[in-house]
Amino acid sequence: MTEPFLTVTYTGEPDIVFEFAKEGDSRLFGRDDTSCDIVIWSALNGRELSRVAGRIWRMEGELWLRNLSTTHELHLRIPHMPPEQPLRRRRDELARGDARSIPRPVCTVLGPDGCELQVRQVNQPEPEMFTYGLDHPTLSRIPEVPSHLRHIAAALCEPLLAGGYLPASYREVMSRIGEPSLKKVRMLVGELCTHYTDASPELKDRLLVRLVREQEQLGIPSDPQLRRGLWTFGQARAGTTEDRGAEEGNRRRALALPDYYEVAQILVSHFRITAADVERLPAEEFRDD
Repeated sequence: MTEPFLTVTYTGEPDIVFEFAKEGDSRLFGRDDTSCDIVIWSALNGRELSRVAGRIWRMEGELWLRNLSTTHELHLRIPHMPPEQPLRRRRDELARGDARSIPRPVCTVLGPDGCELQVRQVNQPEPEMFTYGLDHPTLSRIPEVPSHLRHIAAALCEPLLAGGYLPASYREVMSRIGEPSLKKVRMLVGELCTHYTDASPELKDRLLVRLVREQEQLGIPSDPQLRRGLWTFGQARAGTTEDRGAEEGNRRRALALPDYYEVAQILVSHFRITAADVERLPAEEFRDD
């Protein structure tokens, strides 16, 4: 059985994904931008959300939530389910605070003043997704990375080479290579994906199967569409009669695995991108964090 992906995303910064890859991984969230790992920027200038509102951590292969606030509750919202009992506020600073496991596969943690965290706990794709569509893949049959895309591929794969499960987000790639245009990064990643899926119809088919499976798991209403080399779920428009749940649908789309996930895994597993490529990227001190 494959290990699950355990991730949290603050809806105010949907391009930043916090991964809980190892047992014991833990992050604080709240409005304090020095004490918290996940800063709720919408609450920064207010007082409704506690400075440190809660903790999310990984234990026994799942995510748990503890309410650390002494002034407000934390709520859990599961799609298409009645409201869960809230986690009560701490009675004082010495109390540990209410805690519970976070339901799978998708759940939203809610607090005051715009605190909204999307939690995803879904299984990784099966290993055959990364064989490049071949029963016995060989290096000679997997194309090399085009030279003008190697820096993009290296930035995309850096977290995988460091032992993580997820490749970098678009914004992380932007920061890593010093590219100011998110649109250009998306275009180049799409070109990279097309380079590999065009060479392997089996990979393209398996990628589509994964997207459809996520569509069912996450309750995403729209069918996947191929746009500029990337398979994406169509964005529903808020306020239309066709999709009155547009906002909720778009939140769930943000929880899907990156559409370039398989390509990044193949680049690493078949040595098309290595640590040497990452070393050629700009030095860490020049990154725009």
